[in-house]
Amino acid sequence: MEFENEKIIYKNVDGLEFIQFKKLLEMGILNAYTLNCENIDFSFKRKDTASSYEKLCKALNLKEESILVPKQTHTDTVKCIKKIIPEDELIDVDGLITDKKDIVLASRNADCILFLFYDPIKKVIANVHSGWKGTFKKIAPKTVLKMQTNYGCNPEDIYCFISPSIRKCHFEVDEDVKDLCMEIFGFRTKNIKKYINNTKIENPTIADIVMSKGEIKNGLQKYNIDTVLINKILLEDLGIKSENIIDSGICSMCHKDKINSARVQGKNYKRAIAIIKL
Repeated sequence: MEFENEKIIYKNVDGLEFIQFKKLLEMGILNAYTLNCENIDFSFKRKDTASSYEKLCKALNLKEESILVPKQTHTDTVKCIKKIIPEDELIDVDGLITDKKDIVLASRNADCILFLFYDPIKKVIANVHSGWKGTFKKIAPKTVLKMQTNYGCNPEDIYCFISPSIRKCHFEVDEDVKDLCMEIFGFRTKNIKKYINNTKIENPTIADIVMSKGEIKNGLQKYNIDTVLINKILLEDLGIKSENIIDSGICSMCHKDKINSARVQGKNYKRAIAIIKL
């Protein structure tokens, strides 16, 4: 399987295909990210939703009632979980944190980034959904700050795992999003030097590094943005070690045959799910 490498392993259990981060498994942490396959869809209340969860639970030996799936709406809201809570308490939530062993944290995507965090010292996990809007709201670094404040985590101990998602090669935006990126990330950080390649801009900002001109379509200039790199820079700036940021490196559009992509599949796109459990 093309996704089997030093970072991830591929599995197929009764028609449910998924990948797992090896490092998390080595640390004893259950994790999975589902792939695009027939009759598997973790969208809300679709014809295959119930059976997809059944297959997931069977494949990973989970109890469905232990899986918490937030109703993601591209917010920067991160909720600390102490017990199983009803769905209506997870509305407009895009990140979950817990230190409880009997709770499965889930998030869903179809191009957006999903982050799995783990602190092996404090035994704390987090699962975060971050599309470009969540990235611009800095939900991933806000999650780390909440892990520090609420659980006493040290960023140097935290591991971050990055799911398959749309990458710079295909994340194309218009002038308005480009301008917003410049406005929000028009600053430098202490770790920015390592990401300065051949840019001719003197003292480049994060926005200068992560963004480039794309094609001109219908007379409009397009731009490409590396949202994964934005997050890496921000997380390292908080103190997460670069070697502890483990990226699947998989673009959802480059691998549209196996990764769900809203931009490829259109209006009725399917969603993948990522889970993590202590």
